[in-house]
Amino acid sequence: MHLNQGCPTFLNVGLDHELFITQWADSSLKYIKEKWVPIAVSLTITILLIIIIALVARKSPPCPSCTAACPDNWPGYQGKCFLFSDTEESWNSSQSNCSSHGASLAVIDSLDDLIFMLRHKGTPYYWIGLWKETKHRWRWTNGTIFNGLFPIRGEGDCAYVNDDGVSSSRCSSKRNFICSQPDNCARGKPSTLMEDTAPYVM
Repeated sequence: MHLNQGCPTFLNVGLDHELFITQWADSSLKYIKEKWVPIAVSLTITILLIIIIALVARKSPPCPSCTAACPDNWPGYQGKCFLFSDTEESWNSSQSNCSSHGASLAVIDSLDDLIFMLRHKGTPYYWIGLWKETKHRWRWTNGTIFNGLFPIRGEGDCAYVNDDGVSSSRCSSKRNFICSQPDNCARGKPSTLMEDTAPYVM
């Protein structure tokens, strides 16, 4: 009778032990879910970000900006590179000098071009690529006829920029000169290729 009364005690201990193990396992799983799953997710996101950054870094560098696509000492503006000379030459010699650089005396396509030249020219007066073909017609060194974009003062046959805009004088006069050529971004486009069609002007 004494032995029969003790059996339930051992049975209860076994059940309590199993319950403890079950609760510990559930608690451990809950801890793993609460602590390690966020860490794993964060680690995965970090790895993905590193991969994305590496792929972006491997992309080809962008085309250099047009402002930076000109030779040294050639300021760039609106798809062109300009050279402001330090020496004085006649109009014809100036054009030959520009041609030796693969350029021509500067062509002004817009008033913005003219303003740019006036802002950068400093004190000297500079020859540009505009010459008088006939008494009433001016032509650019690239062969296009001048469209009257700005007034040309003076009675000479070759044009230059001064403090007031554009004037003209004898082509044999000695002046500084401005060369222009397409920058590296514009080079190769049919509309921007330089074509030296200027004759020898007396």
